[in-house]
Amino acid sequence: MPYLSIVIRFLDDRFHGAEWPPAPSRLFQALLAGAKTGAAGLRWGPSQQQAMQWLESLPAAPSIYACPTRFAQPYQTFVPNNSLKQTEITKTAKPLTPTLLQRQHPDSPDLIYRWLLPEAPTASQHAVALDEIAARLLALGWGQDLATATVHLSPDDDTPPGLDAFVPAATGSFSRAAPQPGTLAHLEERYVAFRRRITAQGIDPFTRPTLFETLRYRRAADPEPRRHIEFSLETPDGEPLAVPWQQAQTVAAWLRAACRRALLEEGLDTDWIDHYISGHTSEENLGHRLSFLPLPSIGHAHSGGAIRRVLIVSPPGAAGQDLDALDWLRIKLAGWLLTAEGADQPHAALAPIADLSKVLPFYLEPARVWRTVTPVILHGHNTQRGRISLTKTDRLLRQTLEAAGVPAAAIAAITFQTAPLWPGCGAAAQIRCPQHLEGWPRLHVQIEFHARQPGPVLAGLGRHYGLGLFAAPG
Repeated sequence: MPYLSIVIRFLDDRFHGAEWPPAPSRLFQALLAGAKTGAAGLRWGPSQQQAMQWLESLPAAPSIYACPTRFAQPYQTFVPNNSLKQTEITKTAKPLTPTLLQRQHPDSPDLIYRWLLPEAPTASQHAVALDEIAARLLALGWGQDLATATVHLSPDDDTPPGLDAFVPAATGSFSRAAPQPGTLAHLEERYVAFRRRITAQGIDPFTRPTLFETLRYRRAADPEPRRHIEFSLETPDGEPLAVPWQQAQTVAAWLRAACRRALLEEGLDTDWIDHYISGHTSEENLGHRLSFLPLPSIGHAHSGGAIRRVLIVSPPGAAGQDLDALDWLRIKLAGWLLTAEGADQPHAALAPIADLSKVLPFYLEPARVWRTVTPVILHGHNTQRGRISLTKTDRLLRQTLEAAGVPAAAIAAITFQTAPLWPGCGAAAQIRCPQHLEGWPRLHVQIEFHARQPGPVLAGLGRHYGLGLFAAPG
């Protein structure tokens, strides 16, 4: 299938807009403004109108490729005071922190917006009209962010190297507005309203365009974000409960059994519950299941590592019923009694967490350095001639992280040891694990990423039930 690309180059090496990369809606408005400003507007015709309507109606959201950036030195400028009274000064201070564009090559593009096109015989015709529109682009961002644009059709995703890729994702870490069917007509109507905003009755301030679709994006090099719900552990009588660090897998088993029973009560499909909750997935889709994560208490020199809180985490890319399951479980599990398989009496109860600022940030907040709280279990043996091989261990760890959704390109350094990395946690060999994993190597691991990564970070065999769980030292 062909790709439509709109390539942007700025005349300067700095960008003053509020967001980077700029939203597809800003590109759409900038193209329209450039094509209708001054004498260029006289050349606007049916082909340009149809091309913009076609662009706003494309079914797939665009991927965005942007050159790396860094923040410039902040400074202040002075702008007209919009709330001016006769007794006030005419200027007001405005702080600015421009975005500096870190181009790999003077001729490399700064932005590429790329759509995967459906098969359509009119695509080439619309691309020609869009290229005429793009040639009249004046600025993208603020008025001083002068830019040029070109439009291309290509059979392949031929993105030049050195650009950061941002892709649409249902659980993306940031949102951007995008045009939708009807946006072009809405912008034209809002422009007319803006020109007529001043009347004898006063000024109409409500002339900003609003008809846009909100899309979620994530950086392609980052692990896909995962939704979660959280609970605290109590005794069946409602008192606080602390389970020893070594029993993380036991707590995870209680939690998994509770989720299974709760969703069976809702009458949901048993096969789906077996796959998504119990983890009886196919070989090619092993990671697509809920993860049940006991959270040892860490972060203080005197922390004992006891488990007082738990997370239930969706897999990367979860959607539809898989994502809705967390909403059902958040409601169903509040106050639920946790009972082991085959046991007659409950061992614990789940309760909402009153203070989310304790312990949870260590497991969820973005950070560059992450350390295991429970050890990673490798999927292969890391010895050679009876001794631990550093090369083999490093390779197995990187394979393990890749399988858990952590791209190799995101990792700056990996170190490992058998001793604990957090006060209150035990050595790798001390953790309880299922019988089928007893013979595999266990290691505590520290990962340093090139950029800050959000949690939770999981890796290794048993990562769906409390093993191979990382936390950030802050």
